[in-house]
Amino acid sequence: MNRKHSREKIFAAVGKHAMRLGLLLVACLLSYPAFAQNRVRRLTFTVRTGDDDLRGDNDNLNVKIKFRDGTSQLKLNLNRGQRWPDNTTQTFDIGLEQPVALSEISSIDLQKPEAYGDGADEWHMASLSVRATGDGIDKVILTHGYNNFNWFDWHLLMPVTLPVAGKANKLEFTFKTGGDDLNNNDPLDVTIHFHDGATQHMKDLNVGRTWDNNSTHVKTIALNQPVDPSDIVEIDLRAGYTNPVPFPTDNWDMESLSVRAIGEGVDKIIVRHGFNRFTGTHMHLSIPITAPQAGKANKLELIVQTGDDDLRGDNDDLNVIVHFRGGRTQTARNVNGGKPWKNNSMHVETITLDSAVDPSEIVGVELHTTFTGGMSGDNWNMNSVIVKAIGDGVNEVLFTSGFKRFTGDDKTLRLRRGM
Repeated sequence: MNRKHSREKIFAAVGKHAMRLGLLLVACLLSYPAFAQNRVRRLTFTVRTGDDDLRGDNDNLNVKIKFRDGTSQLKLNLNRGQRWPDNTTQTFDIGLEQPVALSEISSIDLQKPEAYGDGADEWHMASLSVRATGDGIDKVILTHGYNNFNWFDWHLLMPVTLPVAGKANKLEFTFKTGGDDLNNNDPLDVTIHFHDGATQHMKDLNVGRTWDNNSTHVKTIALNQPVDPSDIVEIDLRAGYTNPVPFPTDNWDMESLSVRAIGEGVDKIIVRHGFNRFTGTHMHLSIPITAPQAGKANKLELIVQTGDDDLRGDNDDLNVIVHFRGGRTQTARNVNGGKPWKNNSMHVETITLDSAVDPSEIVGVELHTTFTGGMSGDNWNMNSVIVKAIGDGVNEVLFTSGFKRFTGDDKTLRLRRGM
């Protein structure tokens, strides 16, 4: 082969290679929008101040954006040292250092660190919304209501949980207060328990506000990750406190609670609870959630008729112990919720079972009062009780009893059937 033909072959090969590279480059450029789809480049915050301003100067707002890979981006002094007056709205942008998929943003942490002592400032944030914008995306990803920033609660951590079809990414709590308010100094804490053993804790759901007598409050908690509603197995509430003498202990009468799971294609109440009185000695309430199963009981219903001597309530209450075949038991404490059951009154109370069971597996129920006896001890005349198994396709009377007088020396009524 002569040199001329050799050079022609080399040039032809180089030309083909260059053409392939060019075509590949064009293809990449044409497909770039597809690669860039749903990449967030900027977060826009719209913040409304309530009835207590953000002072500015040395009391400023910081924002930390957290990502699922463990990294974060901190932006300091969003108000630039300026005061945000009462009842005003501010909007500011944070450009992300690297464009990310929306699903990679795990949480947003608002921080207002400040000094201790008399000079410490409070800020009442009335509301917040966060909008994500970028390549092929423009949507609100987070909203939040009132929050009180002060020297001991100086940051607000909010998970960003995207909706997934058929799963819940929020829980909506509807609380009704009865005849004794929840004081602004008494934080209501909520712990959510999941089927896999994980928990999620929310402090101070009332965010330093008083819930007045006979008022209703709706609070939403964004879940850390989307879940099937059936994976939520328990809700724990904690409220009330005990101050050192001579300061009094505060109490709260929760008249009722309902919890709704919300998500894409999901909108259902997963649990309801009736009256409960929170005091300095009864600060906790655990509410199990058991999904119904066809032909099985997931609840017990007690229909109780009081006679001519009341159940006093408060610290003189009724516990119920459920006995299952095989020896397992479940205790439901303070079934009356600390509320008095007056003379000649009827009460229907529901106990959620830890797991759905065939009614035949429930072999006994004990009613046990917490009476202390003595001169100040309580007595209670129960005229009758009916215990029913309730579930999907189940409504069966398991036990009945007539008159029983409970005293400090005789606190228990045992109802049994064949083991």
